[in-house]
Amino acid sequence: MREQKMTESIAASQNAGEHPLSVLLLEDISAVADRMAGIIRSWNRARLLPVCGTVTEAQNALRHSRVDILIADLNLPDGLGVEAIKTMRETNPDAHAIVMSVLNDGPIVFEAIRAGATGYVVKDDDSIGVLAAIEMVLEGKSPMSATIARQIVDSLHNGGGSATVAGNENTGIGLTPRERDVLNYIARGYSYREVAELLGISMQTVPVHTRNIYRKLEVTSKTEAVFQARQKGLID
Repeated sequence: MREQKMTESIAASQNAGEHPLSVLLLEDISAVADRMAGIIRSWNRARLLPVCGTVTEAQNALRHSRVDILIADLNLPDGLGVEAIKTMRETNPDAHAIVMSVLNDGPIVFEAIRAGATGYVVKDDDSIGVLAAIEMVLEGKSPMSATIARQIVDSLHNGGGSATVAGNENTGIGLTPRERDVLNYIARGYSYREVAELLGISMQTVPVHTRNIYRKLEVTSKTEAVFQARQKGLID
């Protein structure tokens, strides 16, 4: 109902001569993608491009289409949606990216924002729907779930925002502090669930960190990752 009212409000104020916005949706869960696509299609200011379920599909679309708004999940089958945001910055520099994801772990949030995301909405946040988020971006605002905004404020107060970037560069491998924590626990034999509990993060976040670790260490398994990390002095 909230989205329907938002659609009617925006449509009523639309200038008939405006060029429709090209919206690219990156979401791999079919039910979520269908719901969001239906909402976007119901808004006559938008032209929804073919929905993408992987980072690779989104990057191809960004390289071959004009995109005004990218709505991106982060936890995709072939990697992190941050890579699609980076491609958007290269191919459609005037476009805006809005993250809509279940992932709300600090390092991932900052990575997405540094990559170029204008907004970050947690999927279970009913206060900001997809059309509301787009409207806020068009008004020059940054749609943010309250939990995300608090993380950013806390990080700035603690001096963590820029320190995380510097820490990545100093490792020589590019592992974030959180990825190093995950790697250490994995090396000690903890399960994904146990790692999530120990670090106080979502269990869905741990596989994302693990994939990033594998990619940065150029390995394909936990055994290889642990071996390479020990060789490079990243863990004991």
